Amino acid sequence: MKNVSETPKEIEVPKGYRKYSLKGVNHPIIARKGGPTAKQIKTKASYKELRNNQKEFGVASQMAKTLRQSLSEGMSEICETYISGKLTAQFRNLAKMEEGKTGTRPLFLSKHGHILNGFEFNSSAPYEKIFGAKYFVKPGSQRGQVILHFPAFIPAKTFKHPKESTNFKITARLIALSDYQFDQSSQGYKPVNKDLHGKFGTYESAMLPLLKIPTEPMTGMVSIDDRIIPEGTGLFLVMAVSFYKYESGKFIHLNKGSGMQIQRVL
Repeated sequence: MKNVSETPKEIEVPKGYRKYSLKGVNHPIIARKGGPTAKQIKTKASYKELRNNQKEFGVASQMAKTLRQSLSEGMSEICETYISGKLTAQFRNLAKMEEGKTGTRPLFLSKHGHILNGFEFNSSAPYEKIFGAKYFVKPGSQRGQVILHFPAFIPAKTFKHPKESTNFKITARLIALSDYQFDQSSQGYKPVNKDLHGKFGTYESAMLPLLKIPTEPMTGMVSIDDRIIPEGTGLFLVMAVSFYKYESGKFIHLNKGSGMQIQRVL
């Protein structure tokens, strides 16, 4: 059995195979004929463990989707192929860190979100390797606020950037993702803080040239909704450095040479 990422219209089912879908998986599944049917997987007792795993997988997939949808357009362009699956696998590990039966274990980002610290969205241009500038991240006066400070640095000497790049931009986005717990009455997972799930705040520098002279120091605050964020929520600080080529009056995003990572989960 194999997963496929194409949309249903793009899928050509080979001879001897069939196509079906499962709850929690956002794309069709292709499997050899003769295996269990979708109905059997959903109803037979022998597939109960698989169904329970799918419940946790579904929540992890939703968390990954919300995080990706909370990124800016430019940040999304940095994401490499299959990043959704890689993120989902990391979120799926959250359930394994709690006791309980599979399919009912909570996924606590507020408690275990640190396992995603340093997650790279573009492995061909890791953020920590291309962004050599020293910078500081400090908590604000209340939860849901982060202060960023970049001392002066020389861009041309600091970054490992594409040869054709002429400019760069630094972006930070603080994203709130709720913990999820299993609800016995509905027999499904529910977010602890639904109204905050996917909310974000942004810091973005100006479009700056890649010069051999120091920049001015930069300081900014990232805040989510200007309110205190309650417990039961993980705060994802995603940092990105994007490189651009100025050509014919336009800035062209060199996304394959740009880097982005989950700097930390607060």
